[in-house]
Amino acid sequence: MKRSKLWSGLTSTSAALLVVGLIGQNLAAANASYINTALGTATTKVVQTGEVGDTTYFKSQFGDFDDPDAQAAAIAAALEQNVNEMREGAALLRNENNTLPLTNATRISVFGHAAVDPAYQANSAGNKVTNGALNSIDLKTALEAQGFEVNPQLWDGIAAGTATRAQGPAAQWGGGYSVTGTATNTEENGAFYEALSSTWANDYKDAAIVVFAREGGEGQDILMDDVDTDGSTISGLALHENERELLELVRKNFDKVIVLLNSPYQMEVQDIIPYADSILFIGYPGHQGFTGVAEILKGTVNPSGHLTDTYATDSLSSPAAVNSGTRTPQFANVAEINATIGEDEKAEYMSFQAEGIYIGYRYYETRYADAVMGQGNATAPVGALEGASSWNYADEVQYPFGYGLSYTTFDQKLDSVDVGEDEITAKVTVTNTGDMAGKSVVQLYAQTPYGDYERQHGVEKSAIQLAGFGKTQELAPGASETVTITVDKYLLASYDTTAHDGAGGYILSDGDYYLAIGEDSHDALNNVLAAEGYTAANGMTAEGTAAKTYSFKQSFDDDKYRTGENGAIVSNQFADADLNYWVDGAGTYLSRSDWEATYPVEQTTVEATPEMMNILAGEWYEKPEGAPSYSEVAANFGVDSGLNLAMMKDVPLSDHETWLKFIYQLQPEDLPNATVQSFQCPAVGDLSPAFSTGDGCDSVGGTYPLTVEFNGEQVNPVTTRYCSNVVLAGTFNADLYAGRGTMMGEDGMWSGNMTNYNLGNDLHRTPFGGRNFEYMSECPILNYLAGAAEVEAMEKTGSHASPKHFVGNDQEFYREGLVCFFNEQAFREGSLKAFEGSIRVANAGGLMQSFERLGLKWSSASYAMNTTILRNEWGWNGAIDTDAAPCFDEYVDGGYKNHAAEVLDAGTQEWCLDGVGGHGQWILQKAKDTDDGHLLELLTEAAISWEYAISRSVVTNGTASNSAIEHVTPYWQTAITAEIAVTGILTAVFFVLLVLSKTKKKAKKQ
Repeated sequence: MKRSKLWSGLTSTSAALLVVGLIGQNLAAANASYINTALGTATTKVVQTGEVGDTTYFKSQFGDFDDPDAQAAAIAAALEQNVNEMREGAALLRNENNTLPLTNATRISVFGHAAVDPAYQANSAGNKVTNGALNSIDLKTALEAQGFEVNPQLWDGIAAGTATRAQGPAAQWGGGYSVTGTATNTEENGAFYEALSSTWANDYKDAAIVVFAREGGEGQDILMDDVDTDGSTISGLALHENERELLELVRKNFDKVIVLLNSPYQMEVQDIIPYADSILFIGYPGHQGFTGVAEILKGTVNPSGHLTDTYATDSLSSPAAVNSGTRTPQFANVAEINATIGEDEKAEYMSFQAEGIYIGYRYYETRYADAVMGQGNATAPVGALEGASSWNYADEVQYPFGYGLSYTTFDQKLDSVDVGEDEITAKVTVTNTGDMAGKSVVQLYAQTPYGDYERQHGVEKSAIQLAGFGKTQELAPGASETVTITVDKYLLASYDTTAHDGAGGYILSDGDYYLAIGEDSHDALNNVLAAEGYTAANGMTAEGTAAKTYSFKQSFDDDKYRTGENGAIVSNQFADADLNYWVDGAGTYLSRSDWEATYPVEQTTVEATPEMMNILAGEWYEKPEGAPSYSEVAANFGVDSGLNLAMMKDVPLSDHETWLKFIYQLQPEDLPNATVQSFQCPAVGDLSPAFSTGDGCDSVGGTYPLTVEFNGEQVNPVTTRYCSNVVLAGTFNADLYAGRGTMMGEDGMWSGNMTNYNLGNDLHRTPFGGRNFEYMSECPILNYLAGAAEVEAMEKTGSHASPKHFVGNDQEFYREGLVCFFNEQAFREGSLKAFEGSIRVANAGGLMQSFERLGLKWSSASYAMNTTILRNEWGWNGAIDTDAAPCFDEYVDGGYKNHAAEVLDAGTQEWCLDGVGGHGQWILQKAKDTDDGHLLELLTEAAISWEYAISRSVVTNGTASNSAIEHVTPYWQTAITAEIAVTGILTAVFFVLLVLSKTKKKAKKQ
């Protein structure tokens, strides 16, 4: 009896362990890339079959990859880049009575929850920085390094408080369909600080520094309607009651008050100004950006950063805020949509981008110009501050795009402008007229004609737009430097959907073009207005300087930019992304021809028609007529051509025949591996090894092989978290843009990354976009130019740049499946232009798409975007990857991301975070089941694109013409297999013993 119970128990236990092992094996197989990433295990290795030479095709500038000193040098250089970004990107917005620098103030008090718990970064990909982390520097440490003595009791008292930057129940990943956010308790109230008043009553009163933060992130926009502690509903970017109480207390007790804006989101500073002598925008500092902040406060460094966004008095005053963010409306017939196509298609919310081209300064400055010129009903009260009888720029804007102060003064003289056939070259002499050394940013703006043709054909024009920029070296007092700025005339072209008899295309308008330098966008516009004969008597905020402008005439030209890189005709591609295409007259776009009649005074929503719902359902792929059979295409595979990865690294993509021979060495069953983009990408047959990728706009998210001691443990240093991209862009320094690209490339090289999904090129459509910290600015031209400089430098390292989120990802709430309606001029001159520098000009190795729909089609399923624009018009050959769309081993049909055939046919070729049994495997099976050779051809082209990117990357290091890829089974897979084998054997043995025991027992009874 006892033995039977023993064998029964052991059989049950071992059987249970066997089941656990089998289930675990399946789960582990589906998540193998994540496990290998976490454990650092390899699944392939490169072996040589003979003598090889130097196979390190991409070298670190710091030395050999196995040299610890080289790694330490690379880390140090990355951290220095981080600090330099803050030194030159922090923007001084206010400095009354020369409060800064604090040259004579030594004993200071620092206030604000964000001082002791700063936002080093927001929630998104990349390495995270916290207080006390390896290589991180907090504000107190940075201040003390500059000789400040920071009030220790006050600091500790604040740290003991309960304030947090809680996001509230609105914080949801994915669709984020709940927006019932609670008040964001970012600060303690006045009574809390009053209780700490003894810590500063008699000491540490040389100056007070107050730090305020706002934190959005992936899946989390800043709330447009936030419930404050007093019960009122205000913008999440407005000054909250507790913050106001703190400022009142500090202002009463300190002669010098400095406010640091630890926020890449434009806070409403008009309520801060009455309390602050100085305001310094610092965004997110990353690992060591606080060093730069402290140096600026002390005067060790002279600030030279400029804003990349407009700081409006009311953060909700832009036309783009009406149909976006946490105020995004639903379709009027949501229940019908969900009943018809299913909730998993995520087609509930629609964002009609009524603002057209008028985002950020392009709205505020253009409306101002029309007000001065007395046209377009620009001063009508619609869109003005609440209660205003007319629209007034001075009331609407606190700090314009491009604004930034210095501790010294500069004089900028426009020496000359040379207008060539394709380029414009401007020379500007800058002289330091003050008494402190510093750097000066030269901003060059343009105004293009807005005349009868443009009004009649609906071609909108910004009254001023950035055209180019430059930055001096550090100039001593009295020193001068001449800065040369070259502008591609293409950046002055406008997209006209009516050109060429309605086919559409870029035009250069007929008329007078103006170029102007200015301290910011508003100053430059005033200079243009002055050249046009306007003065303060016309309502200008200040008299302009006509001598800082240059004008030239241009005749109408709709042919110059008619064709793209490959000779493809540039023409309308997004007519069906316009709401009016589907519902005639449903939406009105803002036009400077009549601000009053076209400003969006209410949200735009419609009922989706049956035709619209049919497209929203996401299934439209059909096997093309005349497509080859599956077997016909499959017959090409399995042919050894003797080609390997090293042999392909110099073969151009135009040699399609050789690339086909390379891929045809595979079997069709190998192709799905070439559609998987994850943190650990699998080997593709024997053609390319497994490798890692990085993700993060200001951190590639990897680690260095170097081992260092930290807190008594041996650890691997993580790659640097740089400043938020708003800070980087605000340097207006092409060398620092390139420096970021170089160092992120180095970080990627040392981490073994083939590519890095970084470089946020999306626009700040509103100040509330959760990922604005990852994206550069509200200006597509700044993103175009800065992105090109960064990508070009990064591509040289062999660890590819892959900009994201292509394209139009300007909000996080309802981002999954959000239906975005827009007009083509706005899309091409805005969202697309912002990426064009990185992709077309600098030739990034890859890109990551976005979650939203372009019109009714998911961006990844848009043929117009992924093939017509990227491949044809831009002539780009990089790898096209979705944003997160994991499928793993079981394909669930339905759901807006699970229409793989449509996505592949549109030109998308990799699925982010997918598994080897996911989308690619499903497509292969569909090709077999439907005898569709076209799908197999598309998988082949996807493999070519993927292998092309690999062949131009650090993955080729160590490979040669006599190399081979050898597959390695990770130890954890061996362990799981062993566990299954052992428990299987034990289960069988114990079961046999149980049967024998029961048989013996039965025999004894008989």
